Amino acid sequence: MPWRWCLLFTACAVPTWAWGEDASSPDAGVEPALQTVVTAGRSPERLEDAPVATEVITRAEIVASGVQNAAELLAAHPGLEVLSTFSGSTLRVQGLGPEYALILVDGERVNGRVGGAVDLSRLSLEDIEQVEIVKGPSSVLYGSDAVAGVVNLITRRARRPLGADIRLTYGSLQQIDVDGTGEARGEGWGVRVSGGLQRRDAYDLEPADIGTTGSSLAGFQVSARGDLNGEQRGLTSTVSYARRVQRGVDLGETGATFDRASRDDTLTVLLAPSWKLSDAMSLRAEANYTGFKRRYVLDQRNASTLDSVEDTRDQLARLGGQLDTRLGERHALVSGVEFLGEHLAADRLEGGRGRRGRASLYAQDSWTALLQPRLVLVPGARLDLDSQFGPALTPRLALRLDPLSALTLRASYGWGLRAPSFQELLLDFENPSVGYTVRGNPDLQPERSRSLSLSVEFRPAAPSLLWVSGFQHSLRDMISISLRQDAQGQNFVYTNLERASVRGGELGLRQKIPGGFTVDASYTLTDGRDRETDQPLEGQARHRFTSQVTWRFRPWGLEAWVRGALVGSRPFYPDVDGDGVADPYKAKPYVSVDARISQQLPAGLRLFVAGTNLAAAGNPEDLPILPRTFQAGISAQL
Repeated sequence: MPWRWCLLFTACAVPTWAWGEDASSPDAGVEPALQTVVTAGRSPERLEDAPVATEVITRAEIVASGVQNAAELLAAHPGLEVLSTFSGSTLRVQGLGPEYALILVDGERVNGRVGGAVDLSRLSLEDIEQVEIVKGPSSVLYGSDAVAGVVNLITRRARRPLGADIRLTYGSLQQIDVDGTGEARGEGWGVRVSGGLQRRDAYDLEPADIGTTGSSLAGFQVSARGDLNGEQRGLTSTVSYARRVQRGVDLGETGATFDRASRDDTLTVLLAPSWKLSDAMSLRAEANYTGFKRRYVLDQRNASTLDSVEDTRDQLARLGGQLDTRLGERHALVSGVEFLGEHLAADRLEGGRGRRGRASLYAQDSWTALLQPRLVLVPGARLDLDSQFGPALTPRLALRLDPLSALTLRASYGWGLRAPSFQELLLDFENPSVGYTVRGNPDLQPERSRSLSLSVEFRPAAPSLLWVSGFQHSLRDMISISLRQDAQGQNFVYTNLERASVRGGELGLRQKIPGGFTVDASYTLTDGRDRETDQPLEGQARHRFTSQVTWRFRPWGLEAWVRGALVGSRPFYPDVDGDGVADPYKAKPYVSVDARISQQLPAGLRLFVAGTNLAAAGNPEDLPILPRTFQAGISAQL
């Protein structure tokens, strides 16, 4: 790696462990020692006591970052990588692709995967309290797709008797973002409503042609949350609706020009009553429905031969019940049952539709085996009964050891499961302009994995945190696309052919420095390989450096940060000449740099200016990210 690149590398990585939140922020929450997380154990527990490592991005950090959606927030987080295309942004965790990461909102699956992955850019943050990240296999609690880890967005509760917030941003590419929230709280109840509007022009990293690299965006979202809390029972309900319209221009292989447009609509409803059965036992039930509808239009200019309209409707419903029980002072048992049903209707599917049902039982025990030194063992197991694939067992064992007050050791070993998607099972797609077809395979088997994670956290002093971790994922029956060449052209079919392994590690530091400075820095090593070919996994950088420098000057109400990432070379295997043989190449390393400064004013006002991708990284072939952009705005808390 050229050393001159390291001189450019100065900043990037949204903070990893939430331990140093600044109480001067108007949205600052509780102190880290009292902070509650729910994702790792599927039950509330203090962050400092969590036996399974949980990384938290707090509300204060979300506000200070100035980002608009989950893709921007997670883009520089250690061990995570956000992949951008013209259709959206997806997440890679510990070297595994987007289909292996489970995205949740309040513990419920985000529906509407496109190409096997959730578009993170459609998850707005104006009503998110914190983001919890658990890396490593989590199928024991969450089932299929949680092979690489889980990202859970927790929505905000009403905290003020009466209050409102509003934020307005304007920037490059005619970008406009308007977000607003309102809340009311009384004795035993609370209500929050929120909404937002966004728009942005398309962008092009190759001005020589009329195509666009990135789509334009126009959208809005509205949501509401209500909470009722009594001594023995409670009720949480949420409803949200969002619409996103994206437009772009594509160039076909035959020289044709296409105007492309997509419209995504998402409706989510959750009802979750809970009961306190005794001092040591509580019960929670959940009923959730998510409907996702997409219309994709491809309009050939000056012709209609290759025009197409595709409609997709994905409906997901879940019923669940969970019992939390404390058995004495040393056991915290979580057990539950859930029923999941999915129905997908899509023009690209053979037969036009697919149905699937799944019943699950799970249990996990946090057993404090020793008090001094503290040793917590976390055995757990899950049994899934799938309507298509039958039974599947996914056990896990995790442990936490605190040999010293400043030292924490964690380890986990578990199995993971990913059932084939409807696209992989039933896809029936033909592209006549290029001359290839893609077919699903109804005989596919679920992918299975075995994963090991180790981590060490060291806190030599109150202003310092060091961590190092290692991981390995071994996958079998990995689903991939196999090329079959015949007289009609190239035919691609999904098959269970490959085995793959991904291993790596992270090294990180957070340090507070006198004068209001905080420095975060991390290095991630990822070695992912296809066991059949011994080739590195496509698009995966082996080396990734990130860091962030934050400065706060309370007397003036100033807050500023600069962050950046240095990402190493990435392998790609395109078939450039269409002969069925890959033409591999390595993309060059790149540097990304972002910065933001804000000024607190009287009456709850705050002004801010930000710059994104200041190093102007990106290209239309393998890094189609937003070009250098600038934004300015104002926020108000009423």
